[in-house]
Amino acid sequence: MCTSVKRLISLCIVLVNVLWVGSAENQTEKILVKANDKYTSRQYKEAYDEINKALKLNSTRDFIPVNVLILAEPIYFSYLEKIREDREYVALEDVEEKLFYYPQVESGRINDLIMGIVREHAGSQGVQVSYSGRQAANPFYERTLSRFVNQTQKQNKQGMFILGTLCVVVVLFLTFLFAVLLLCIHTLKQQQSRYGRVRGVLSGRTIYSGGKDTLGGVTDVYAMGKNLLPPPRELAVQCEKLGCKIDMITSRRNNSKNVSELVYKVAFQLGVPQEEAIIYFCAAMVYDAGFLDLSPDLLISKSLSGADWDEMKSHVEKAAKFLRFVPKEYKQIFIDAASKHHENMDGSGYPYGLTGDSIPLVARLIHVCESFVSIISVRNYHEIKDREKAIEELEAKKELYDSEIVLALREIL
Repeated sequence: MCTSVKRLISLCIVLVNVLWVGSAENQTEKILVKANDKYTSRQYKEAYDEINKALKLNSTRDFIPVNVLILAEPIYFSYLEKIREDREYVALEDVEEKLFYYPQVESGRINDLIMGIVREHAGSQGVQVSYSGRQAANPFYERTLSRFVNQTQKQNKQGMFILGTLCVVVVLFLTFLFAVLLLCIHTLKQQQSRYGRVRGVLSGRTIYSGGKDTLGGVTDVYAMGKNLLPPPRELAVQCEKLGCKIDMITSRRNNSKNVSELVYKVAFQLGVPQEEAIIYFCAAMVYDAGFLDLSPDLLISKSLSGADWDEMKSHVEKAAKFLRFVPKEYKQIFIDAASKHHENMDGSGYPYGLTGDSIPLVARLIHVCESFVSIISVRNYHEIKDREKAIEELEAKKELYDSEIVLALREIL
């Protein structure tokens, strides 16, 4: 009896969460439509107010949906341009406050524009601005600056006490720590299980905080850094349209949407910078563009001959001509996503037989996320499975899938 009651309560809780999330997503979509209409009609103040409603509605979740962020950045930038043009400097304080609560919206061009407005206002007030950054010499920053200084002083006092304590502990613990590290390194080298790559995971997360030797060499390959601008909103719209065409011809309903959102979440979990994760999101909507160059009959066939299978695999080499709309600074990521998402960690994949970290990160992400979505979805070549069994199946195939990415996928589900 007690077990039945507990199960009933658990089911009720799950249903309430599902209904709440569904309601929030529906409200968000309605708000985004309003914000986009206002933005398109150049009513930037009204668009700014609407997009802030969407940001606030999703602020209690683990992350703000990527479609909200893609629309928020150009709206904030356009509203700041209007503030600059109309010299409504008081309105800048509200934008600053919102960016404090929603830092994901910030971009390089937004920060540059804010600094330009601050310098203009400082000049009109006869204030000399001799250093970069958002200036404390301007009257509409005084309240925020005072609050920040007080908080910083308090944190410094606490930090000094903690630092002193830590120094004592570190001195006493240093020998023991060194021995433990040697033991861990020796153990990790011998293990062949999924925990044998823990050091690689830790290394990958450290990289994204500023190192050069990135997970799979992403920063070196794409020459991306913290100054990368978010992709144009038009790029996301074009990718969405192309993704719908791919889903239609392959009879995989919402596949591009499901895979791209999962790629974004997993990339974010791994520590990939916000701007780069959004690029991956866009690329993951169109990674199967090569299917558009194949016969529709071949794509829905339940039985493939050897020749048919070879033709099917050729889709990875036929995507490039459908991606000509992609700006050149993002083109290589899109090409890697389309041409290398069937490469396996042990080199048994196609078309190049790449292994391990020589496979670009975006391709490894899509490989894992696409397979997961396929396993839990209705397909004509397998039965549907639940999420836990899908994760276990991916974990069991370390020769195919990047274990670090599978682990990150498990953590977000």
